[in-house]
Parts: sequence; structure tokens; C-alpha cells
Amino acid sequence: MRSLITAITLTMASGLAMAEPAALLRDSELRANPRNDAALVQTLKGKAVVDITSRQGAWAQVKTTDGKTGWVRVLNLRTGSGQKGEAGLGTLASVFKTGSSGNTVSTGVKGLSEEKLKTAQPNEEEAKRLDRQKTTDSDARQYARQGKLGSQQVNYLPEGKE
Repeated sequence: MRSLITAITLTMASGLAMAEPAALLRDSELRANPRNDAALVQTLKGKAVVDITSRQGAWAQVKTTDGKTGWVRVLNLRTGSGQKGEAGLGTLASVFKTGSSGNTVSTGVKGLSEEKLKTAQPNEEEAKRLDRQKTTDSDARQYARQGKLGSQQVNYLPEGKE
């Protein structure tokens, strides 16, 4: 038992078990720090494979296949966590590293005050950035098929039943 604990500790300390593989869902900005205004390291192509080395809020620190490191939005990543056949030392390591197995992720959004809503102004640059991140119908259908998702018709609420 002592040998097993020593082996796990050494493996985790070496960093080998800490990386969690992930694929980018879309083209994503690799930032120097976990902030939207941080320096841009490079733009990563959608479907590129990276290793997640740590997480901070809605950001994940990743290492690319060419050795560059930086931060990307967690929502732009797809991991194998929780998928059939995924288990082992990497999952165990992520429990020690992040406090969970990675099967559940949540993000939060701060509310806006009434004053900020009344004085809100459009941000054309952000609107353009959002347009660049949209997905095609074909990619959405492929993603749904991979996740074994199906469509379901939802009827509108009757008038006055809001």
C-alpha cells in the first residue's frame, strides 16, 4: 500500500497526471492571463487538442501541442471527463488538483443594476467578436450526434401565461 501511495504521489508531483486533454470547440484566443484584456498569445484553431493544466473560474490554463501555454475560456473546451471509458490516474489527479472529477462545471454571471440597464450602449466590437464565435448548423448537428442528443419540439406558452 505504501508503494502505491508513493507511486501516485510521485506521478502527480511530476505533472504527468495533472494534465487533462481537451479539444477546442471553436477558434479560441490563447491569452497570457485569465482575463479578456490580457495579451493575446495566439489564436488557436477549433478542434485543436490541448492539455488543461489548471483552472481559474471560467478560464483554463492550457498547453498546446507546440508547447505554448496560456489561458482559454472553459466554455470553448470539450474534455473527455465523465465519458464512458474515462477513468484512472488522470481522473484521480484532477480530484486532487481541482477538488472534483471534472464531471460538473458551472459558471456564473453577475447581474446588472437598473441604472446600468437604462444607460446601456451597444458595443460593436463585442458584437463582431460574438459573430466570429458562432457555430454552423452542420457543426451543431455533429456535436449533438456525438453527445447522442436528440431534438424535441417545445410548444409556445399560451398568451398571458408568462
